[in-house]
Amino acid sequence: MQTAERVEYSNLEADVIAWMKGHVAQVKEDFGEGEAYAEAVRLLDDDPWQALQWYVEDVRRGLKTAGV
Repeated sequence: MQTAERVEYSNLEADVIAWMKGHVAQVKEDFGEGEAYAEAVRLLDDDPWQALQWYVEDVRRGLKTAGV
């Protein structure tokens, strides 16, 4: 996971992949397996930059919540 002081670029790919797995699992829980599959394909094939953007937004939100 990233911190406010320093971005660990060497871990960024693994962190984003872990975030995507959690995101797709949440989509599956909320909307079903078909929607989760569609979301995974969309993020991986059609719009990988969207996954990175959402990951960064979630990290920032978490840091604000933690008071960092």
